[in-house]
Amino acid sequence: MRKMTSTLLVTLLFCLSSHAALPFEQLLYKGRAVPFYNDSNSPEQQKYIDGIRGSQLAERMASLVSGSLMMKSDIGVGFESCGQVNAFFNPQRHAIVICSEFIDMMAKTAFNDKELMMKLPREQFGKVINGLIWGIFFHELAHAIIHTNSVPVTGREEDVADQFAVWFAVNFVDLNQTPIVLPTVWFWSRLAKERDIPSMTEQERRSFMSNEHSLDEQRIYNMACWDLGTGSDGGAKTAQYAGLPTERAQRCPGEYAQVDMGMKSHFKKYFKVRPLRGTW
Repeated sequence: MRKMTSTLLVTLLFCLSSHAALPFEQLLYKGRAVPFYNDSNSPEQQKYIDGIRGSQLAERMASLVSGSLMMKSDIGVGFESCGQVNAFFNPQRHAIVICSEFIDMMAKTAFNDKELMMKLPREQFGKVINGLIWGIFFHELAHAIIHTNSVPVTGREEDVADQFAVWFAVNFVDLNQTPIVLPTVWFWSRLAKERDIPSMTEQERRSFMSNEHSLDEQRIYNMACWDLGTGSDGGAKTAQYAGLPTERAQRCPGEYAQVDMGMKSHFKKYFKVRPLRGTW
């Protein structure tokens, strides 16, 4: 009788452990995204924050994170005035911060692009800015996942974040409704055109070249290539806009396949939902 009891106990424990493995792991990922807006002392910056608050953009971003991803701890998602043009994930605050100064620069960059202003109707112009903000957010979301869930990455984290932003956009967003990759490529292209490296001082050049991000010119071609590699019509348009050289374009399907495999290997376990396109 004692032997039978021991056998039943061992069998029960084995069954419980085999079925409880996934739920137990999920218990570790109870974090949620919390939206926030911090007011500014600058009337100009406050106008941007009020406008963004009115559109409930932080709430929508937080809802996307909470609804689609498992995080080990809560993270903030929001907007504030930073005193500089920036967007970043702050590990100490556990928060994705998009600075109102960055939104200001996006808008002014778009208004100063005469070709963009002349070609696009007003509603399409708004889509460009909206898609660009989401593209920046997806980049910072990658940093948040990496740090919050202790995801191991090799190479430069900034490059991985760019890969994640493109991969997340093409797999989880209806790009016909919200174009993201092309507006992001447009933005880096404009910054690259406006920058005059030869006129920089030695200190400015050293600071620029030693930055942890790839050069804007490299980010343009990388993102266009990965988008092209998906085989989508949108990817072809992005590559055409970026002027992606033929010799690089030929390698893009293979490059995207590598990105897709890497993203699934490192990030798939944290998703609650299945992609709109592609396969798990």
